[in-house]
Amino acid sequence: MASLIGMTDMLVAALQATGGGPAGGGGEEAVVYRLLNEQLLLLATVVGAIAALPSLIEFIVEYRKRRERMALSLDDEQVSGLTVRLAGMDGFLAANADLIDRARFPEAYRDVAAGNEMLLIGPPLSGKKTVARRMAQLAGMDRLITVHNPRNSDALARAKALLRRAKHEKVMLLLPNIDEVFDDDDGEAEAELDALIEATAARENILVVATANACPPGSALDNLFGVVLALPGTQVAARAVPEVNAIGQGRERAAVLREVALFYLARAEAGGARLVGMDAAAAAERLVAVASNPAEVEDVVAVARTAATWAARQRTGAGAGAGARAGASGGGTGSGGGGAVAEITPAVLEKAIARVLPGTVPVDWGHGTRTAES
Repeated sequence: MASLIGMTDMLVAALQATGGGPAGGGGEEAVVYRLLNEQLLLLATVVGAIAALPSLIEFIVEYRKRRERMALSLDDEQVSGLTVRLAGMDGFLAANADLIDRARFPEAYRDVAAGNEMLLIGPPLSGKKTVARRMAQLAGMDRLITVHNPRNSDALARAKALLRRAKHEKVMLLLPNIDEVFDDDDGEAEAELDALIEATAARENILVVATANACPPGSALDNLFGVVLALPGTQVAARAVPEVNAIGQGRERAAVLREVALFYLARAEAGGARLVGMDAAAAAERLVAVASNPAEVEDVVAVARTAATWAARQRTGAGAGAGARAGASGGGTGSGGGGAVAEITPAVLEKAIARVLPGTVPVDWGHGTRTAES
């Protein structure tokens, strides 16, 4: 470009030396000067475009590759068209029928402040993704968005955009093999996943389900999901018992967790739930003994309320049916328990602890009402 400008200047100087150009005042020479200048500018534009052509071609090729990778990494399917072949998981689905019912009839659980995210763990080829697809059917989802490669930021962005537009549909976001992201210690990908799950799991029309081979207690993956469900036969690592009797920070932590537990238990009772077989103090002490932070306490109480609400709906015939029967088209009215009381028993509390804090050793509460002193 600079060389072309230099050529223009040389030609202008030559015209002026002969009395032409703007300085010479000759009309014909001025016209020649303007035409020459315009031609040189046009030539410079063409040369610049040709010089930029390789970069443009490279950009187009890279864009097409990214689109192809995203297409391979993301599927958007209608749940009504899914064909799911699954055997041997009826017991697992029945044991988690309350979570399926909450996704199917979110309005019946509106008072239960719980995130709609869960992690399925099990060894490779154990059927985790197939179980998730079956849960999408039982929960009455309209669409299933699967991000096959959670490390693909373009696919995550596309999934987020699709979910943002899904205002009147029930959608399951499925993230298979999410543990691979955390195994690679990819901080950027972990942050993107965290943001996506946090932004979508709070919406009652979206259910986020991820799968992993394992979920080490206290890991970043463990902290990302409020509910962790182990498929039958899965070896779950034992969870260390928090130190509750130590002096200093251990004692302060226990005092904080106790107050948090009593707060959420009181909120549950104010919302219509009832503690049966234990009082609030005893339930709080059990939570202090297993939880490491307030978020875990909140999740355990929310999951316990979910199970208790589902049991109340079952007693009135409003639930989706024991075992989350396959092919159920309605499963009830979608209302609450119809007057039945949601009872949080020691068994319900222990089941909630096992879901939120897998690997925790359960305790035998015995018979009769337990208090903190007993």
